Amino acid sequence: MQRIAAGTLLAATLACGPAPSGESLTPEPTTVNDFHISVFNACTDDVTLHVGTTQTAGSKVLLFKLSRDSFKGTNEAVWLLDPDERPIALYQPIQGKQKLKVTADCTGLAREH
Repeated sequence: MQRIAAGTLLAATLACGPAPSGESLTPEPTTVNDFHISVFNACTDDVTLHVGTTQTAGSKVLLFKLSRDSFKGTNEAVWLLDPDERPIALYQPIQGKQKLKVTADCTGLAREH
């Protein structure tokens, strides 16, 4: 697992909270070519994000509890992983700057406005 202080990561449109049973956490095709995102972990536990073009390609990012980090990228998607490293929420890229947070209950991703 790696910690990225200001590397390549995410951006997106989002599926709030855990996916209902049987719902796909597969991102839609995107034309995004540049984004910057600031992520706040409102959870009182450290969480792991997976950033990549698929759920199996990319990198894992550890986001410490009650902390914020910033990332930029192109066409990656961001998945919130549960403690067993299974995806439970998806944030899909949009163009430009945005803010995202891991929900306080540690189960979802929410766009901050």
